[in-house]
Amino acid sequence: MAITPSTPSEVEGVKPATLAQCHEIIAQQALELAELRQAVALLAERLKLDSHNSSKPPSSDGPGGANRAQRRASGRKRGAQKGHPGTYRALLPETEVNGLHQCVPPPQCECGEAVAVRGKPYRHQVFDIPPAVADVQEYQLYSGVCSGCGKLHRAPLPAGVPSGQIGPRALAIIGTLGTRHHLTQFKIRDLLAQMMGLDFSVGTISQAHGKVAQALKAPVHEAIGSLAKAPLVHMDETRYPREGQTNWVWAAVHPTLAVFNILPSRARYVIHELIGREPGGIVVSDRYAGYAFIDPQRRQVCWAHLLRDFNRIGQRQGLARQIGRRLLGLGFVLFRWRERGKAGAQFEALQRRVHTALTRGVEQTGCPRTQATCQNLLKLWPALWGFVGNPAVPPTNNEAERSIRSIVLKRKISGPTRSKRGDEFIARGFSVVETCRRQGRDLLAYMHQAVIAWIDKAPHPSLLPPPPQIAPSG
Repeated sequence: MAITPSTPSEVEGVKPATLAQCHEIIAQQALELAELRQAVALLAERLKLDSHNSSKPPSSDGPGGANRAQRRASGRKRGAQKGHPGTYRALLPETEVNGLHQCVPPPQCECGEAVAVRGKPYRHQVFDIPPAVADVQEYQLYSGVCSGCGKLHRAPLPAGVPSGQIGPRALAIIGTLGTRHHLTQFKIRDLLAQMMGLDFSVGTISQAHGKVAQALKAPVHEAIGSLAKAPLVHMDETRYPREGQTNWVWAAVHPTLAVFNILPSRARYVIHELIGREPGGIVVSDRYAGYAFIDPQRRQVCWAHLLRDFNRIGQRQGLARQIGRRLLGLGFVLFRWRERGKAGAQFEALQRRVHTALTRGVEQTGCPRTQATCQNLLKLWPALWGFVGNPAVPPTNNEAERSIRSIVLKRKISGPTRSKRGDEFIARGFSVVETCRRQGRDLLAYMHQAVIAWIDKAPHPSLLPPPPQIAPSG
């Protein structure tokens, strides 16, 4: 906040000569005092910011805040409670086991008499993993010369065989370990060497990530093209830096598809690239100004973010505190009514109360920040209540935030990327991870199919969900 510079009389220490000069200096000092108070209030508010009143993650709250376990603690012991039915792994049929070993009791008892075997045996099955050994295949490519024109011909590689030394299944495993399991390139190298006998350098693992990113380029691009027509899309963004550069990872999610993109910008054009300039469905997001081009009638602002904003207003002084606490209480009522399944018409009374509180926030002049927040919410008024008229629209953006959390964990474990190749691997790889999870598909199997299709320059396996089956009439 800018502070008005002092007058020459104050700087030079010259005493005012007239009553008018005294009044001028007093007025100037009163203005400076008001500005300093606002600056102190702003700094004090920033010191109180945490995950409950801002967009900061819970991990930044520090050890002083209550964690999830403490909030949900009860007087019962951990684990299954008394009377809880147990769950057990079903035994495989004898025809499906790899080995059958018949174990008999000792032939003679301690008393000296013979032991007779009788009845059916007690079945005990042990599941283990045999030693993994790399499968190395050598392809000897012969050359030949045309007897007519002398043109040199060399045998091509068979279908599904890459030009590099890492095979398609190994590439799929490396891609899965680097995304779904959050392993760094060093850990992937060590795991392959110790468990599978594949001894590659970290640079080779990095190049493998680039190949997986290329294999996933076409299916992810196809998935992005489908978002503009999706009936409901959740969007969110967070930082994912590259060394020497500030990047942002964007998430666009709907129930059966998730797409991520890492770009060095948080500008509006990124949103256009993901969902188009005129998205066909409802967009659920926070209040970030980049989404302002979307018609409020086709938006749903996240109420979880609004509760944090209201909590922050409620920690201020004066009338702003009363307005913030009022809005926070109304927000809690909204979620309670939502859980009870109240119909849209029943929210009209709550809407009137929220509108009244926001209007009071605009009319008060003691806190400009509260005034600006309330003005913005009134401008977005239809976007606050999209869930009321459409039961398929949730009042929060939890879908996008949960989906992007896996990438945040990857960032915390592996640190920033170092190249565009790394950005593409993270964005496309996690797009496949989250989409396969939502569709109940086998991630490793899909990765393997995509890599083989890329090697053979064949049509890629689609990430789009299959169209719903329509039962024949009659």
